Amino acid sequence: MSCHDIGRGMNDVVRRTITLYDRNEIALEPAKKIIATCENAVNWCDGNSYEALDYIRRCRCGKCLKLVPKGEKLYSIYDLPYEYENKYPYMQEELELASDGLCEECFDRLMPAYCYGDWNIESMKKYIENDDSNSDGCLSEGQHREFNNKHLWREATYWYEL
Repeated sequence: MSCHDIGRGMNDVVRRTITLYDRNEIALEPAKKIIATCENAVNWCDGNSYEALDYIRRCRCGKCLKLVPKGEKLYSIYDLPYEYENKYPYMQEELELASDGLCEECFDRLMPAYCYGDWNIESMKKYIENDDSNSDGCLSEGQHREFNNKHLWREATYWYEL
């Protein structure tokens, strides 16, 4: 049984964190730590950690937190070839990612350390771009989600939200 409220609650914290980061009120590393903590905190309730990252998953790089313009590449480590499947959690931890997506610049800089066998950066990118099971594709939506896991965001009313 899932309680999606915890995912929506943590997603709200992620949204606030990104707002503070974009305003330069907090630095990159603390912002990433808060976001990663939100994803992990959801596991205490129901394990739907993707809900905590819904606000940023399809538009922000998990390494540099850059807002990736609409239509530009945003590569998810979860869409890497099957041989990498058991490495996802370790990669996210080792690379200190706030979420699974990487902008093209960060992907090119970080992923060579994970290339082995027949895989190189270009073949990994091509695999992700052409993956039929990847229904969302690897293109950024270019903006934050308008809804909190399919629910309207409540209006900002508290002093810390303005």
